[in-house]
Amino acid sequence: MRLHLGPPPTDPAFQPAPPWRPLREPRRASLVILLSLPLGLLAAFLFTLPLLLRSPDRSLTIPLSGLPSLLALLLLVPLHELLHALPLPGSLRSPQLVLGLWPRSLLAYVHYLGELGRARFLVVALSPLIAVSLLAYAGLSLLPSLAPFWLILGLLNALGSGADLSAAALVLTQVPPGAHLRHHGWRTYWRPAEPPRADRPPSPDS
Repeated sequence: MRLHLGPPPTDPAFQPAPPWRPLREPRRASLVILLSLPLGLLAAFLFTLPLLLRSPDRSLTIPLSGLPSLLALLLLVPLHELLHALPLPGSLRSPQLVLGLWPRSLLAYVHYLGELGRARFLVVALSPLIAVSLLAYAGLSLLPSLAPFWLILGLLNALGSGADLSAAALVLTQVPPGAHLRHHGWRTYWRPAEPPRADRPPSPDS
């Protein structure tokens, strides 16, 4: 694992030539953020929907100030990025893992320089949304006295997962099962699955 300041780094050893194919995706961070907003709003609505249905008057009060909200805000980014990193091959000890901060775009990110199978890529993309939502629901049930903290944590995480949902949607609609993907700077590339061979062990990244 290493730290990086600035946009996602490229891998000098990787040459994006056939059989690698570029994923059709936005090429600017500002466009990614703009396109991910509707998905983030949808995720936030779906997060709050079960809580609204459980409420006797079908209403929900979400505090936007105070210590619980501040703690949730401070915890959200490191927790979200940690949950992206944990399912990667080698997890936090992987030499191919990059934890980045891009001040110009106000982005923190996890960047992996190796190959990922399609299924693993989707798990990495969606882990924070699923895990934090479940954590918030459990917290609301088990520690209701901290309800403002759990509500803000789950809601902001869902809003911030729009880019993750967008990435997952692009892969699901363009990349066939069994294929492999990798990042190269801001771009994503994929290659079809290789035909199975009796003498080739299964890939640990799939």
